[in-house]
Amino acid sequence: MYTSEMKLTLVEKAVEKLRVAILNGEFSTGPSITERQVSEYLGISRTPVRAALQTLSNEGLLVYEAQRGYRVRSVNHETISEAHMVRAALEALASQIVAETGLSAETSATLEACVAEGRDLLGKGASRFQHEEWRNMNNRFHQTIVDAAGNETLSNSLAHVALMPMMSFKVIATIGASPNMVLLEGSQRDHEQILSCLQAGQSMRASNRMQEHILFAGDLISKDIRRQYGESAPTGSALADRAAGTTKNENTKTELDDASAID
Repeated sequence: MYTSEMKLTLVEKAVEKLRVAILNGEFSTGPSITERQVSEYLGISRTPVRAALQTLSNEGLLVYEAQRGYRVRSVNHETISEAHMVRAALEALASQIVAETGLSAETSATLEACVAEGRDLLGKGASRFQHEEWRNMNNRFHQTIVDAAGNETLSNSLAHVALMPMMSFKVIATIGASPNMVLLEGSQRDHEQILSCLQAGQSMRASNRMQEHILFAGDLISKDIRRQYGESAPTGSALADRAAGTTKNENTKTELDDASAID
């Protein structure tokens, strides 16, 4: 019998292999795909396949249709990059609104709990890292800020963007069964700095930090998709900037880091 940790590993491996296969065009965007097809393709049982299909449906790579099952949604890195630009602008606005209107005690407590959970998850190390728990925490952190903004048009616009491939809050920019702890720790620092800015009422800093956070994640996801097709990442991207230790406004980033340091 599998242990819960072994099951998680099988699911994560199934997610990675199936994601790569989809991005490589090994499954058609037309007809439905079944658990049996995927199980035979991956050479594993249907239980982890079922969970993998649900995960990729949450990410937007698959679409579930009642009585028919899953089908592959067409995707390209240009669309994903453009969608992340829109998401970044919307969430930056949400952060600005929340900082300007002030955090409620409930919202602040929820975000603090997300940050604390992130620290705990990272503290377990790569060998025991729990992907699904991190996805749920990340989803809760971002959705809490959007809800706190109290702007129905903004919320509806983000919900529409989230329906696009790889745009759900549950997508994390560490594609693969083995987590990249450096990137995850960077995401954790982003969350801590965003929360600090929101609590201090620093609206523009919160907005800028959120925008950079999402654009960086979008670059990582787009880069991975381009890599599947042997394409290189463009210069001047947020990913290239962070890899080089710079941003488009280095002074702003330094100011943000100093102003929002976590004790």
